[in-house]
Amino acid sequence: MAKEKEMSEPAAMQRKKFAVQLSSGMKDVGKIKSAIMFATIAQCSGCDAVVYCVQDGADAVIKGKIREEGTLPPGVATFEQRLADALAVGVKFQLCQQVAVNRGLKKEDLVEGTEILGGIHLINYALEYDGMLFF
Repeated sequence: MAKEKEMSEPAAMQRKKFAVQLSSGMKDVGKIKSAIMFATIAQCSGCDAVVYCVQDGADAVIKGKIREEGTLPPGVATFEQRLADALAVGVKFQLCQQVAVNRGLKKEDLVEGTEILGGIHLINYALEYDGMLFF
């Protein structure tokens, strides 16, 4: 029985990988909040979750670009709440390197912890990860 437990532990410890590709921007904050919410749910469900931002999705990781605090009815989650929740549970945020170049964005312009990475990472997620959503 102890040997059986030892063999199953590495499999149990191995977390699934989940990616969200975000290309929607501040013109559709609802999609941004949904993308972040699903990444947070995945992270809390035993996955390592990443939100990879392309095109207008960059809006989600630019400091202060989207502000909803105080503009929504009580009980409705704001962008700021969704982002804080995601960061608190360990969701990773990444910005496409070419988008950063095109928009003149530097690491200091971005939400803390956001990485700027090449598009090959998104291709890798599509080919290798256990699950992926697109917003």
